[in-house]
Amino acid sequence: MRRVNAGAAQKEPEKSVSGRQPWKTGRGASERQSEKTGRGAAGRQSEQSGTHVTGKQPGKSGPTDTLRVIGRALGVSMRVKKPYSLVISLAGFPAALIPAAISRYMGRFTDHVQGIYTGRETMEAALGVMALILVLYLLQELLRIGQEYCTEADKAAVELYIQETIMDCSAAVRYQYIENEDDFQDRLSFLEQYGTYKVALSMNLVIRLAQSGLTFVTVAGSLAVIDWRILILLLATGLPAMWLSAAQNAADYKANARNMKEMRMVNKFYSIADGMIYQGRARYTIQFAGAYPWLKKRWRETADDYIAKKRRIARKFIGWNLLADLLRNGVLLVVLLLTAWKIYETPALGLGMFMSVYLLSRQLQKVTGTLFTDGAAMLGDVPYMKDFFALKDVPREPEERAPVELKQADIVYDHVSFTYPGAKTEALEDISVTIRQGEKIAVVGRNGSGKSTFINLLCGLYEPAKGQVQVGNLKVYDHLASVRNAISVAFQNFGRYETSLRNNVTVGDTSRTVEDQEILDLAAGTGADQVIAAQKDGLSEMIGSFSERGNNLSGGQWQKLALTRALIRKKSRIIILDEPTAALDPMAEARLYRRFTGLTEDKTTLLISHRLGIASVVNRILVFDKGRIVEDGSHEELMARDGVYARMYRAQAKWYQ
Repeated sequence: MRRVNAGAAQKEPEKSVSGRQPWKTGRGASERQSEKTGRGAAGRQSEQSGTHVTGKQPGKSGPTDTLRVIGRALGVSMRVKKPYSLVISLAGFPAALIPAAISRYMGRFTDHVQGIYTGRETMEAALGVMALILVLYLLQELLRIGQEYCTEADKAAVELYIQETIMDCSAAVRYQYIENEDDFQDRLSFLEQYGTYKVALSMNLVIRLAQSGLTFVTVAGSLAVIDWRILILLLATGLPAMWLSAAQNAADYKANARNMKEMRMVNKFYSIADGMIYQGRARYTIQFAGAYPWLKKRWRETADDYIAKKRRIARKFIGWNLLADLLRNGVLLVVLLLTAWKIYETPALGLGMFMSVYLLSRQLQKVTGTLFTDGAAMLGDVPYMKDFFALKDVPREPEERAPVELKQADIVYDHVSFTYPGAKTEALEDISVTIRQGEKIAVVGRNGSGKSTFINLLCGLYEPAKGQVQVGNLKVYDHLASVRNAISVAFQNFGRYETSLRNNVTVGDTSRTVEDQEILDLAAGTGADQVIAAQKDGLSEMIGSFSERGNNLSGGQWQKLALTRALIRKKSRIIILDEPTAALDPMAEARLYRRFTGLTEDKTTLLISHRLGIASVVNRILVFDKGRIVEDGSHEELMARDGVYARMYRAQAKWYQ
């Protein structure tokens, strides 16, 4: 999931510093569309000033929070492991004792060799110890190879789990978070760019840290038996490396958070330039206007600035890390000199002691470095894990345990008002209206008048601030599954799926097997039959930008499929068509309206449109203005009233002459 920025990103995120929270972009509500003013604040009741939905400041954890996060990470790591990986992980605990054992037996082997020289030991005894050492080395190496393989496999499994969790969250989270680009979407982007890799790595580190801790205890205990001062000296000189590792990881998180906006800008410019987004439609403007040199310059300036910030921090830590390494290696030389002097003063200690001290010291430095580095890395990645687990805790839509099938679906708005979080004005104000089963309703009005909000509340995407919306005597937000099963919607921003024509239609009703003939019958009404007939493989044709033949459709063709998809749901009692003819040419629009009654049958139908040609196919029109229903009636009644609708219709009358 980590996109590689051309010239601006590496395989792993680099390290730099900042203090900005990953989802605090500073964009204001003024950037929203008129009807959506203030939606950027959605869900901030517990996220003010860049905090999590859990109310905690990201990146700052107390000991209890840290342990809780690490515990959750361990639980995830154990769940995703394959059986063989779990066996190898458990085998790592007794194997953690091997380094201390090797050091001890190497000391004995040295004493045996010295004894052979003086005539006090036999060759057989020395070879026996050497055989044991070789067995231990072999076991250690085999386990290391197995652990390396399992680490990569486990990391891939954890990354898959994280990606699946992100998808599940996006599919079930309350809709205001989907609309909330300033917070939720940036949080997703941050996790996809940095969190997935780091969370997966840290989850695998938990078990490795426990095994390293066991190795540390056994090696440190063996050294303490020989001379506790050596142990203290080696540990003390490892502290700078630990501090630097912790500081570098903290700087990494802060830098990634602050520079996230720049990173997204680099990706955005690159994606526009190479046609990855908008299905290449931005390329038309770029080529026609000759905008590529300007776009490339902006991409290069943003990428260079992004990289420069990271390099400054990298240079800062290089020198300190070099000094820390020199200190650790220097103290090892001091330890060996002291040990040699001790043996010189007391020859009875033997050369085996020198070998044991050397190997134990090297092992202690290695395992201490691993503990400090991995521990600091995991503690540094705790903020990423907190971000991930906080994402899992974002409020979901309420679940309905036992959905019912609605036989009748009268729609009732009872004094409904709604204000988008952070907005100063109501998007809907005291709406009361009843729509009977089978009515054909047009919902019209200017941009920002409340039409989309009216439909969003009916679909349960938002919960009313005041009043209630009912379908079939059920409160919509309390019975989301039942109500949504009774509704079929073709949104203005309809889905374009990279799959076959058949699947693009049948995805509208996955509860049953849809026969091809049923698809073709509906397609004849929506005009999608022409789209199907034009394809070499008919319904089996793969379509979309990534299809084998690059067989992408036009906007009007995609819309015809979307309409067919909405109509395929047999159990729906309500059909909502949002700007159903926006991408159609006038002739296709006229054909659709002529067939409209046959297509919608006895189902309640709501059409949201700016194009008032729909007046000919509905028996009732709701006119919205400034969040209120200002007119309600048939086309003839509203024209006779000479109000808002009449003025709108006369302005468009030439379109329908």
